[in-house]
Amino acid sequence: MDLLRRVAVVAVLLSLPSRGRSGGGGGDLHPVVLVPGYGSNRLYARLTAAYEPAAPRCGAREGKDEWFQLWPIDAAASDPGQAPCLAEQMSLVYDPVADDYRNVAGVVTRVPSFASARALVGWDPLVWQLEAMGYRDGGSLFAAPYDFRYAVAPRGHPSAVGERYFARLTRLIERASRLNGGRPAVVVAHSFGCALTYQFLLARPLAWRQRFVKHAVLLAAALGGFAEGMDGLASGAGSGLPNLAPPARTRLARSQQSALWRLPTPMVFGDRPVVVTKNSTYSANNIAEFLDAIGFTEGVQPYVTRVLPMWRALPAPMVPVTSMYGVGVRTPETFVYGEAGFEGTPEVVYGDGDGNMNIVSLMAAEKEWSGVEGQILKVVRLPGVSHVGFFSDLALKKVVAEIQKAVSSIEVHRKEKIISFLNKFEYIIPVPLGW
Repeated sequence: MDLLRRVAVVAVLLSLPSRGRSGGGGGDLHPVVLVPGYGSNRLYARLTAAYEPAAPRCGAREGKDEWFQLWPIDAAASDPGQAPCLAEQMSLVYDPVADDYRNVAGVVTRVPSFASARALVGWDPLVWQLEAMGYRDGGSLFAAPYDFRYAVAPRGHPSAVGERYFARLTRLIERASRLNGGRPAVVVAHSFGCALTYQFLLARPLAWRQRFVKHAVLLAAALGGFAEGMDGLASGAGSGLPNLAPPARTRLARSQQSALWRLPTPMVFGDRPVVVTKNSTYSANNIAEFLDAIGFTEGVQPYVTRVLPMWRALPAPMVPVTSMYGVGVRTPETFVYGEAGFEGTPEVVYGDGDGNMNIVSLMAAEKEWSGVEGQILKVVRLPGVSHVGFFSDLALKKVVAEIQKAVSSIEVHRKEKIISFLNKFEYIIPVPLGW
């Protein structure tokens, strides 16, 4: 293609009309869809006649056809007697014949206020900032909360709850685009929400991604799992029920499908020692042996067949991504158990990360996607920002700034495409600095 022809192509591209202004209250901005982390979702439950409580007090609501808040579980913090009941009602059951997870019999659950940013726990500071930019809940600002106990599975394995969530998220993003002049959405995710968002993007056709997702802003995207994931299965730590006795706490942690997604992946962690006992060392490369050692043999099959295949590789999502994460915060890296084995309290060896997610996992996306042709990736490191500190004053300003860049006018994206088009050829046309 000669120079004159290229100039003609550029002229045609620049002459293409921009899309109209947003009808959702965001002006020329693209719609935003928020995908929260594990603990920022609300979960309601109802008990039916099929529920058989382990203790009589746990069935007090049985058959009343009333919904109650199962998570966040504030009641358990003030009433220790309710902790075992809530743990039982929050547990999942893995059916190896059906190869899927389900609620305990007689427990019906739902996630309230899907699509509303008001549904998220702890996200108000960011929502307020977005509203100050002109966003309106339900018009140009949306949220996709989920049942955090579940996840999705690789092709060939059923995952009823996870598949329904992905279908709802698909419809939500399409609706957000439709309400805003056909503009593709910017998806902002945090923590476990990043893992779901990433797998969601990979599961959608490339043409759909490029049509409906303008940008993904990932906050603390540990796409290789994290060390605490192993200790959580060994001890039940992080269940959110401090008043629950250790055996029940451990059963609850192991019942949840999402718990296996937290485990460090072989691709990212390799042979790094994560759990050490008197006689054995466990890394991401021998998770199955670790699950056997802690007495969680029933977790081996779903881990090997439903989790490992999804995280053996990290292909680029082929939509623009901004990855933001904290660094310089003491983060558990290795858990060393003494003479008492897994019944005792481990000594913790710390490394770098955001306090929960290890640096090697936080950096996994940039390691795998940098240099991939067609993948736009920006990395923003936030020194001293913890995993739950993204909505603190200093970090929040930086998060908002990156979202503002991601939702900027479509004109910027059009010009970037033109420049990319020109750079494929040996002649270079000077581009004005004002672009």
